[in-house]
Amino acid sequence: MKEQKLTTENYKGTRDFYPEDMRLRNYLFSVMKDVVRSYGYEEYDGPMVESLDLYRAKTGEEIVGKQIYNFIDKGDREVAIRPEMTPTVARMVAKKLRELPRPIRWFSIPNLWRYEQPGHGRLREHWQLNVDMFGVPGSRAELEILSLACDILFAFGATKNSFKVTISHRSLLDEFLLDGLKVSPNQAHEVSKILDKKNKITQDEYVALVNKTIPNDPTAVSKIDLFLNASVATLNQIPGIKEVTLESINGLFEDIKTIGLDDIIFFDPSVVRGFDYYTGFIFEIFDTSPQNKRSLYGGGRYDNLIGLFSNEELTGIGFGLGDVTLQNFLTAHNLLPNFANESTVYIPLLDDSSYTENHNFAKELRKEKINVEVSLVSQKMGKQLSYAEKKGYRWILLRGEDEIKTGTITLKDMVTRDQFTFSFAEALQKIKEELSK
Repeated sequence: MKEQKLTTENYKGTRDFYPEDMRLRNYLFSVMKDVVRSYGYEEYDGPMVESLDLYRAKTGEEIVGKQIYNFIDKGDREVAIRPEMTPTVARMVAKKLRELPRPIRWFSIPNLWRYEQPGHGRLREHWQLNVDMFGVPGSRAELEILSLACDILFAFGATKNSFKVTISHRSLLDEFLLDGLKVSPNQAHEVSKILDKKNKITQDEYVALVNKTIPNDPTAVSKIDLFLNASVATLNQIPGIKEVTLESINGLFEDIKTIGLDDIIFFDPSVVRGFDYYTGFIFEIFDTSPQNKRSLYGGGRYDNLIGLFSNEELTGIGFGLGDVTLQNFLTAHNLLPNFANESTVYIPLLDDSSYTENHNFAKELRKEKINVEVSLVSQKMGKQLSYAEKKGYRWILLRGEDEIKTGTITLKDMVTRDQFTFSFAEALQKIKEELSK
């Protein structure tokens, strides 16, 4: 009986990262890290597995009930593979709360897992930049987080018309539903969930769900629509909204003008954000390309999360940017660079007697932080050049019979197709000059 081989297919909703994929991933990570570090944020990491209770406490019930990867470990403990990073960072901060200088500015790029139906911009596992600030209660924290969130896209070459930021406040919807519509807390919670998925369902489905949730008020849909279409100027006409909330929103948008982002940051009360831990301003960033009709990323203020672990209070604000949605955005706007010539130097082996000398040349190049691959098998020149071209090498460093006689090196530029005959020192200098451009 013939042995059945294992499938080469990866688990549904996950990705294999071949070298060319890693070049892209490393590029995305490096740009994001450069931007957040420029704001003074420090990198941290946490465990892939956490106690399930950590997510039960504050993560949305849809994630905990339907999307989380959880299991009983060998010590009979309920654990879960992390679906998000914010509960972990809150736990870590709470653990060393009295030791950490404030404000705390941290970031990470963790691998996250959710059991959901894969689709455009959504997989079961992804990497996500998480940026968090603790210890600043005023709106300047919002301004920095919003500025940083935009600067990340600008660093990839995005223009102001390629994305937009929409902002609301978590208290707005609660005050409108509880004090304006006079619904119960359970009804308010259900309406929040309906609004969070409003753009993913039809208008008829939306109306049916609202009427089912608030059956005693036939005007509920029209009242909610009036709220959803309110502007900063007309918010005071919405019943139930408190003066302190109005002042916060007006103040933030005045401040947004001062940092020059009022042309891409807009007020939108339909922004809900699904996590239960948000307490203040919340925001979403959307791609303006019709190819990507979903939120790129978002975040907000969460001032009660540390309280799960400590009697002390500490304000928090942050956002998460996933690698899948970021890549979709960069692809849609033609912002991805060409990685074909990322590799630097290839040294062919023309005959076995040259190997030691080639090896020594490579050592000198690597001392100068230049990537170099040395052929280990002597083959026809055409075959080795074809290999180097497929691998994306920028330069070929040749030392054949003529070069050995004259004590020189031939350096071939695979981009321009120019060819130079140098001493090794001159060849090294040429490569360094090109790399510094």
